[in-house]
Amino acid sequence: NTVFNYQAGVHNAVVVSASEYRSCKVRSAADAAATASGTARFDLKKGVNYFICGVPGHCAAGMKIRVVAN
Repeated sequence: NTVFNYQAGVHNAVVVSASEYRSCKVRSAADAAATASGTARFDLKKGVNYFICGVPGHCAAGMKIRVVAN
């Protein structure tokens, strides 16, 4: 289980594929919207997991992380 905490209303956390991680592209407009909660919780799958901030420009500025779960 992984938890991201961020400034509410400014960021989000989106699970993406490896290619989406590299390109910083999100699948939908909903994935590009900031969330009001300021917290996102994800269950990790075994292997490599990719997360980005889907708000336009944030991933390109470095707001992304690759997590390896054993």
